[in-house]
Amino acid sequence: MRKEGFNEYGEPTIEELDDFKGTASKEKKRAIMWVIITGLVLGVFYALAKNYFKDVGEPEINVPQEQRILHY
Repeated sequence: MRKEGFNEYGEPTIEELDDFKGTASKEKKRAIMWVIITGLVLGVFYALAKNYFKDVGEPEINVPQEQRILHY
């Protein structure tokens, strides 16, 4: 007993999906657009914050080899 638009495992076939035919609703297209825009904006903020707060480390201290720091 198979339903129309579903395969033998009860999953929808690709031909029955709205996105496959290119007939997605305007609401779905708008939601996808906002997800992409939000991801891009968050990526830009992340990149800017990473660049602004990057750790440049300590300046290199050139200690001659003959000098040693003695620990007592």
